[in-house]
Amino acid sequence: MTQHGAGVYIILALGVLSLAESSAWARPPAPVSASVGGVVRDSTGTPQMGIAVELLQADLTLVARVFTDNQGTYRIATILPGQYALKAMGSNFIPSLKQNLRVRSNTIVNMTVTNLYDLIQWAPAPRKPRPQGEDDWAWTLRSASSRPLLRWQEDGSPIMVWDGSEETSAAETRRKGRAGRKMLVETSAGSKEFGSGGQRVSMALMQDTSPRRRVAMSAEGDPEAAGMMDAMLGFRQEMANSGLGSSSVQSLAAVMSDPEAGSGGHDGLQTASLRTWESLQVLNSLEAEAGSDQVVARLGDGGHGSVVMAALPFAALTLHRGSSSLEYRVATARTGGSGMDGGSDIAPGRWMPILSERDGSLVLEHGLHQELGWSTSAAGADMQLVIFGDSIENPMLEGSGRLTAGDDAGQWMLLDRASGLLRTAGPNYATTGILATVEKQLPGNNRVKLSYASGDALVMHATNQPQDVAVILRGVGARRAQMYSIALSGTAEATGTRWRASYRWQPGDTVTRVAPFAVDASEPYLNIYVRQPVWVNRRGPGGLEAQVDLRNLLAEGYQPFLTSDGSHLYFAQAQRCVQGGLAFNF
Repeated sequence: MTQHGAGVYIILALGVLSLAESSAWARPPAPVSASVGGVVRDSTGTPQMGIAVELLQADLTLVARVFTDNQGTYRIATILPGQYALKAMGSNFIPSLKQNLRVRSNTIVNMTVTNLYDLIQWAPAPRKPRPQGEDDWAWTLRSASSRPLLRWQEDGSPIMVWDGSEETSAAETRRKGRAGRKMLVETSAGSKEFGSGGQRVSMALMQDTSPRRRVAMSAEGDPEAAGMMDAMLGFRQEMANSGLGSSSVQSLAAVMSDPEAGSGGHDGLQTASLRTWESLQVLNSLEAEAGSDQVVARLGDGGHGSVVMAALPFAALTLHRGSSSLEYRVATARTGGSGMDGGSDIAPGRWMPILSERDGSLVLEHGLHQELGWSTSAAGADMQLVIFGDSIENPMLEGSGRLTAGDDAGQWMLLDRASGLLRTAGPNYATTGILATVEKQLPGNNRVKLSYASGDALVMHATNQPQDVAVILRGVGARRAQMYSIALSGTAEATGTRWRASYRWQPGDTVTRVAPFAVDASEPYLNIYVRQPVWVNRRGPGGLEAQVDLRNLLAEGYQPFLTSDGSHLYFAQAQRCVQGGLAFNF
């Protein structure tokens, strides 16, 4: 190589090194890494292990998830500095959320979660039952069994009643430019419902705190019965839409105190339930939902009586294609709400577990329900076919009557002295079956719905021969049965009257439902529900409505038994119930 060529190579090498050095100087500095950590404790200050801690962006999309160690500590490292939210969740704990957190290097955020059992402490101490002999059919004050404000739509949003003629969702309200807050007060009287009796006053509030956040709460009590109280608080958070779809997170807590329910020498039933679930919609064709009910119930006080605690998961997956959809659903328990008649599914009791008595202990109805359903719309009608399989433990049997055995009755059943109703647990059973429904729009803003179901139900054969209560309960068994129902509903445009009438028949000796997990099943036998606007504020929210709710109007399906001590018991799939009163919206 010549001397001139070597010089050229040396010059090129120096140029490359110079460019590399200059690019290194021009390269921006590596981003600073941030971290956040702390300790998660309960309300008593005890560190909690296994709590899920989620780091969320300002729009509440998930960034990272970790779990606390055996000392309750957590740490999320290698994140970008910025503004975040932290959420702590755990079994039997109410989720805790901290927002608007500025996370930098080694940020410390300690969190506190409240145990579900603490909810029961809100309930007043039980008192002794009030004297019997009151007129159960008198018009006094109303429970919130027809509170339209808190009815949750299929999309998860509550329905608000702005006037006496229509129900308006939160989204529709915002489109119309009305305020995002609504309060409802109801007074009425009724008989008979387990855990409800005498005078009742209820109040409910719904508020849109932002375009993506909604809060609903309610409370009701009996002025004549100190300590009788139901309360509910619901929260919904819509997540930001992504390229694939949207999601929402919802939580609902409910507390009930019934001082007049008891068993044996233990008076006072207190129940708390926390439901948390998340819904996800992907590309408008696939919907998924998963959540869990955390429930705790206590009969009696202190270390006496019995306590039930359980976690009850549920999930659903729905695939839409055109006007048809295919759904798979799994659940582990029903809640205390009845069917669609009268809107009773929106009272606080709707979210409570179904409790009864077995061998002197409080028990929870639970099990495993699975269903595969297909639905479609054609020729102006909505059709659905469901194949289900159930395995039910501690199925609740409800009856009425006055036992003369006194405290000894606590060996077999849970008594509610206010309503005169009793509950006991029947034998466990399993069943498979089908459910088919057809619903069609009729002229004049009316609808008709026909349903058929086949599956097992528990049966009791009435007898006039005196028998011991334990012998009567041992005679309960499962049998194949069919159910047929028709429901008519509509609105009279001239008067604004909204009404619903239904008749649901199954054999008279069946004391449990066929297809008990049916979401929109009518109440058994003849039922009528009417809501009549009395006064409507035409300039904005507000109005007065009269309401009448009649269930099992003909008192069908009662199975009479004479016990060996001379008492009379009447078991039935549905108790006759007459309720009515006034609701004021403002």
